[in-house]
Amino acid sequence: MMRGLCSQLALLLLLVLPSPTQGAEESQDQTVFSRIIGGQDAKKGNWTWQVSVQEDGAHICGGSLISAQWVVSAAHCFNPSVPYSQYRLVLGAHQLLPLSPKPVLSKVQKIILHPSYNRTSLVADIALVRLKKPVKSTKFIRPISLPGASRQFPEKKKCWVTGWGNVEVTEPLPRPQTLQQLEVPIISTRDCNRRYNKLNPNSPLGPQRIKSDMICAGYMNSPKGFCNGDSGGPLACQQNGKWYLAGVVSWFMTRSERGIVCSEPKFPGVFTRVTAYNSWIQKEVNGVGPLPARFQL
Repeated sequence: MMRGLCSQLALLLLLVLPSPTQGAEESQDQTVFSRIIGGQDAKKGNWTWQVSVQEDGAHICGGSLISAQWVVSAAHCFNPSVPYSQYRLVLGAHQLLPLSPKPVLSKVQKIILHPSYNRTSLVADIALVRLKKPVKSTKFIRPISLPGASRQFPEKKKCWVTGWGNVEVTEPLPRPQTLQQLEVPIISTRDCNRRYNKLNPNSPLGPQRIKSDMICAGYMNSPKGFCNGDSGGPLACQQNGKWYLAGVVSWFMTRSERGIVCSEPKFPGVFTRVTAYNSWIQKEVNGVGPLPARFQL
């Protein structure tokens, strides 16, 4: 997990963990920033928009290419005190150790965190990263489509989450660190809130912990899901033969006597809902609009 996340994680733990007066079962609740747990190796070239966000050469988060020069990721992935020069984006990779196939290593020109990003509630946990140079379309590098503000991703629809995150909080994905994929169903905001409220009904975040700018996907009582290092990566949904970026990996919670353990049964993954930020994205990238022909999916 990136250094910048550590302080945020500590803060979130303080906010969501129950007080000592609450039951022992609830005191085991843990909040985890988000290896794909229970997934499988992705096929080379399947997820051409997947990006590895790296700090000082180490993978810290995922991201999604949306145009020749812009990537969407999570706001919590970036530390404002870290200069842009310490970040790089790896595009077109399937394995990280060693990098394969030969990827594009891009320097960062600008990182834009959403102005409403809240480190406590994780509202507006979304960021835009501008590459120093546009990338060219290849067999392994092509962007994912933005869904627009009105597109719906209904309950029970199967989508995919991908990433190179850890097997456990401090245990990285084994070499050669092949991109992982997992199919997950969309879960309604109502059911997701009910599930999380059972975990900690007295959370300072209140009964509506899943806000309108969030979308849930995953499993209620399964270890399948994402873990540290998957944050910022895509929740990709296919509709009418086209792939859309429905969500950005943000956070999940788990219960374990051993602390934060990604492979323990946990609760649905929570993603930033991209449709909620369509106008902001369009404004910041000066209107992505229709992609150039060489980038059409």
